Amino acid sequence: MSDPHNVDRAKLAFVCVGAGRGLRFGSDKVSERLGERTVLETSIAALRAAVPAAPVVAVVAPEAVERWRRVLQSGFSGIEVIAGGSRRQDSVRLGVARAVDGGAEVVAIHDAARPLIHPDDVRKLIDAMTGASAAILVGEVSDTVKRVDERGVVRGTVDRRSLRLAQTPQVFRIAALEAAWRRQDLSRDWSDEAALLEADGCEVRCILADHPNPKLTTAGDLEMARLKTGDVA
Repeated sequence: MSDPHNVDRAKLAFVCVGAGRGLRFGSDKVSERLGERTVLETSIAALRAAVPAAPVVAVVAPEAVERWRRVLQSGFSGIEVIAGGSRRQDSVRLGVARAVDGGAEVVAIHDAARPLIHPDDVRKLIDAMTGASAAILVGEVSDTVKRVDERGVVRGTVDRRSLRLAQTPQVFRIAALEAAWRRQDLSRDWSDEAALLEADGCEVRCILADHPNPKLTTAGDLEMARLKTGDVA
């Protein structure tokens, strides 16, 4: 008999979110190339390498749905492409709803703008869900952190030993997510789903990534990712 506290990978789905407008980046960053694949394809390939049988819901900008369906469904099986919402959290809800329609009970939400996610870290995160409702991948803070006032004057140094940088994937039992969506103020902008569950009183486990997992925010980040993947002009 299976342990209900473990994650049944047959009930796991990935939601890969790439519906942002790329305002800070300056263009649609998930369409940029890393070698032979786009950023979005690279992220999905890493998720698939971690759990090959898990379905994937790719959430993209509404105007790009048909284009991405042609690209992704020709390269990956078991993938759905849907239109995202006006905010990241809206896109996540749409993606999770589609995963639920497919029978998922656990969802791993990943930002497509983190294409260097390592499959081993994805599996490690999923394994950490035993007995938990939520677990997120994190990084340590290596720099000294200063607290400043509105004039930019240092008012203190923060002890970084208890600080972590939230990354993705973030894995949730869908029942816990749905409960938080019912009880919390969804008109508010939530930085991530982990913050939403924290506000709802849910324990969120932090799992330290063993591999670099940078987010592509600027053109410089993309160039660094290309260097790491050997995609050098």
